[in-house]
Amino acid sequence: MLTLSVANIRERLGRMPMFVVTLALIAGIVTANIWSIEWFVWLLLLALSAVLALFRHRIVVVTLFALGAMLYQLNSYQILPHSVPLRMVVKITDDVVDYGRFGTCAARVLQCEGSHCRARVKITTDSLLRPERGDIIELHGYIRPFTPQQSSYAQAMHRQGFSGRVTVSGGRVVSYIPAPRSTLHSWAVERIESLLPQSEGRDVAISLSLGAKAIRSAELKQSYSYSGMSHLLAVSGLHVGMVVLLLNLLLLPLSLVWRGNIARSGIVVVLIWCYVALCGYPTSAIRAAVMFSVLQLSHMARSRYAVENSLATTAFVMLAAEPTMLFELSFQLSFVAVMAIVFVGKPLMAAIGRSEGIVGEMISGVVISTVCVVATAPLISYSFGIVSWLSIIVTPLALITAQIIIISTFVALLSPLPIAHIAAQVAQWCGTVQNRFVAWSVESGIGYTELRIDFMTLMAVYGLMVLLLALMLGIKYRAPHH
Repeated sequence: MLTLSVANIRERLGRMPMFVVTLALIAGIVTANIWSIEWFVWLLLLALSAVLALFRHRIVVVTLFALGAMLYQLNSYQILPHSVPLRMVVKITDDVVDYGRFGTCAARVLQCEGSHCRARVKITTDSLLRPERGDIIELHGYIRPFTPQQSSYAQAMHRQGFSGRVTVSGGRVVSYIPAPRSTLHSWAVERIESLLPQSEGRDVAISLSLGAKAIRSAELKQSYSYSGMSHLLAVSGLHVGMVVLLLNLLLLPLSLVWRGNIARSGIVVVLIWCYVALCGYPTSAIRAAVMFSVLQLSHMARSRYAVENSLATTAFVMLAAEPTMLFELSFQLSFVAVMAIVFVGKPLMAAIGRSEGIVGEMISGVVISTVCVVATAPLISYSFGIVSWLSIIVTPLALITAQIIIISTFVALLSPLPIAHIAAQVAQWCGTVQNRFVAWSVESGIGYTELRIDFMTLMAVYGLMVLLLALMLGIKYRAPHH
């Protein structure tokens, strides 16, 4: 017999305390972003609620709310003035997105007019200057506002703490200090490039498996964007997840020995971070590595709610360390997608039953990709003005070629020349097949819809999703009494 009640919701949330804790922290961060209140006011609320929580434990939610707000105020970025000549020292914090004649990237302002500073700007560089993550540049420049100034993009940038745009060209650079390069990452990219002639298939294989910005064709980039497959071109949680799956399969025999599961989890966690090093430590991969490391270790626990609590713990630690991360699109997409898989995808798979073999894997891929596409579609529509419906079909098929590309690339890196050359050609061939399939999905004209929703619609859609999730949590099967 199925029952629906608030008591069921409370019971299930009671088994996922870190989920509730993380939601309270997020509420505090959002509130502090909307209303600018001095940090010590939040500190007073934090102290008062902490004392009251000793007598009534539910007040601890208020304590965590105040903690999130205070951490946001303490870690918020300065807003630098526009159209004023400034001498700044900036540090590049992500990879440059290449648009041909210019490139863009994010940077932190370390010093402004000789004084210590904590600010963020978007850097625009010309074709002659292509900084890399970690480089430090001293420059003269002006900060320009994001345009249109009241657009959803400009508002999103301000929520993340960006003051505006700064154009960096040779004449404005005072000094340039390149960051130490990841020799492992450079060696891996050069190794694959030496094994294959330049082609779009090779470029995709290098970008997909090693996180390098190797794709040069603007048309190919646009095809991946419109098909909803652009996330395949940068190492992220999807890639780390595939590596984790492959490692667990390869190390499956360890589970047959005593304490083998513990040994397997430890080895997988170490190899996860080796893969992140091979990709040059991109920020998205580091976040995913933290999440999957916690997930891998949580499988040793017997509680059915270990995964939910582990994911919530990971999000809590990340947001406590960097509260402004909440307003970054990459974090939002990862968080929403993972929550959708855990709370919707897993119950759906349990409801329809798990088939064995290739058919079972294809069904799982379709269910999981559908859940992720539906859950992240409002965010993508709000941010980019595009909804890709065909990605529900394209994603499971692209995951097959992506896994072959990653495996073949690893074989090419670790094998002697005859085998390495064959493996690299397999990766290139799969990249070419994937490119043609993605291009066909866009040329068909049925794969995407140009649709941009406003902020209130975004909140309404996710509010409805949360309501449906609450209903799912409130439903529980109880055996009838005889």
